[in-house]
Amino acid sequence: MVLRLWRVLGGAALAALLLAGCANSTAAPKASTGGVVTWAEAPSSAPNYIFPLESGAYFSTPNSTDFSQLMYLPLYWFGQNGEPVLNPQLSLGNSPSFSHNNTEVNITLKHWVWSNGQPVTARDVVFWLNLVSAVTSPAAASVGSNSSPGPGWGAAVPGGFPENVVSYRALGTYTVSLTLNASYNPTWFTYNELSQIYPIPTRVWDKLSATSPVGNYDASAAARSQIAATSPPQYQPSNPGTANSGALGVAQFLNSESQNTATYTTNPLWKVVNGPFRLAQFTTSGFVKLVPNPVYSGPQKPTITAFEELPFTSDTAELNDLASGALTIGYITPQALAQKASLEASGYAFNPWYDFAFQFMRYNFTNPAVGPIFRQLYFRQAFQSLVNQPQYIKDFLSGYGTVTEGPVPTYPPGNPDVSPLLQKGAIYPYDAAHAVALLKAHGWAVRPGGVTTCQSAGSGSGQCGAGIRAGQPLTFSVLYGSGVTSVTNEMVALQSAAGQIAGITLNLSAVPFGQVVATMHGHCTLAHPCSDWQFANTGGGWVYAPDYYPTGGELYSVGAGANTGYYDSATNQANIAATHNASTASAEKTALFAYEDYLAQNLPMVWLPSTPFQLTMYKKGLKGVVPQGIFSEIYPQYYRFTP
Repeated sequence: MVLRLWRVLGGAALAALLLAGCANSTAAPKASTGGVVTWAEAPSSAPNYIFPLESGAYFSTPNSTDFSQLMYLPLYWFGQNGEPVLNPQLSLGNSPSFSHNNTEVNITLKHWVWSNGQPVTARDVVFWLNLVSAVTSPAAASVGSNSSPGPGWGAAVPGGFPENVVSYRALGTYTVSLTLNASYNPTWFTYNELSQIYPIPTRVWDKLSATSPVGNYDASAAARSQIAATSPPQYQPSNPGTANSGALGVAQFLNSESQNTATYTTNPLWKVVNGPFRLAQFTTSGFVKLVPNPVYSGPQKPTITAFEELPFTSDTAELNDLASGALTIGYITPQALAQKASLEASGYAFNPWYDFAFQFMRYNFTNPAVGPIFRQLYFRQAFQSLVNQPQYIKDFLSGYGTVTEGPVPTYPPGNPDVSPLLQKGAIYPYDAAHAVALLKAHGWAVRPGGVTTCQSAGSGSGQCGAGIRAGQPLTFSVLYGSGVTSVTNEMVALQSAAGQIAGITLNLSAVPFGQVVATMHGHCTLAHPCSDWQFANTGGGWVYAPDYYPTGGELYSVGAGANTGYYDSATNQANIAATHNASTASAEKTALFAYEDYLAQNLPMVWLPSTPFQLTMYKKGLKGVVPQGIFSEIYPQYYRFTP
């Protein structure tokens, strides 16, 4: 899963089969070659990290699907014709082979090449596995800080990948074998674990500094001696090295280089790619120019001259460029839908972009001041009852959106992963009277339009709860992503309702998307709490990538990199584990429903309206845009201009 910015309407898998089929684009008859496609970035969310091994602070769609993934391909590509399934044609690896009671996995790579002509090999997969093992090891814990993030993996979950891999090795040039620590459901392991792997160029990136020679620093001493041997080399993930050496040292170096955005186009590291595009220009303000990789091995070679991503600070600035015709692909906000007809008349087509995602606002359960309040289920129930999702959709989203019921998206329509309970509707619909009654029943002196305070401190029946002091007010800070009109409108509406109805004070603070993400990723725990935020809303939500099956391990497991507010529930932990280990399709579905029903009722976060990722406007002469990526991914290699 990955944090995605709600690109416009706010203005990290389904089938068990590994399906074969055609690529994402429809045919474009009489298409011409050449031309520059200009594409609008979301407001205040320019990419700022190129290395495809992002720590939590950089783990977002602007950095992954919008940027690095166009140059550095994952081992397995997900998303095909707008459906949330594995795409075999765009994957670097053939479908994995499971054996020994699903405790061993063999992956054979296709014979694709890097842009320098070198083959993409099993060694490149092992290189990434060594680095991800290093950055998730205890030795990496002391490297970096929230203000200057060290190397890390935002998809990491304690006990999950790569910890659930006992060993891995290259079997010849193009095959990798993984031995697992238990028997896992092949669908879950493919969609949520193997999906995380990125082959990366060992012959260029295996360095400890800009001046060091390329070596085998990522491997242990024993493994290094085997690389040149005739027998297949084997690498154990338990020996990552220490800071400034071994795999961790390599990861530190690559992380440092990736943070230096000013050198992206001159740094030789980033000139070797295996994706359809290579980087030609990058500015620290967020302008990106990508040009075709002439030796791209994929089934569809780019024919456009260049793909340019343009940064914007607000929806208004983007709309001005759209109206002037400066954008080939942009978006329109619900507030500007009145201009849709004129844009269509000037040569644009309209297509809502829906993805496999949902929206929310985070609680910081570790915050010393307000964490004890957030840890009370009755408070979360009361607060959720003040969120008028249907009204937000009507007033701020022009009807584009659905009420979020829980952690599994309701799109595509008829999603079979939505439980029968949640198909009936919201468990906590908007109900102002219920919110007030809950607070009063638990010891709060509710003062509508004023400040509600704890009148009966203590942890007994009818009292405020453990850790809440007498007289403590329901006053909270809310950090949210700036530049998105409807997100601001939602936060202002919630602020007004909470204050006028229940005496809950919300002090709003708007900052750029990236700043919200970085602030939340402070490695908060109850033992080491974070006091610099209370509520946080990125202005977007969560798309299921690179964990494509919606079991929520990255978002809700204790210690997971994206569990930024440190939600902690033993029941939830057991439910997630059951989805990983189910031995039959029926058991898998039962476990998934139990997981989502529990979270829908336990409220680990504030559910907000789920919306299309973007209301896309694109030039009618550009083919290959539709269907748009179900995981927020983009396919500029399929774009074609027609006369």
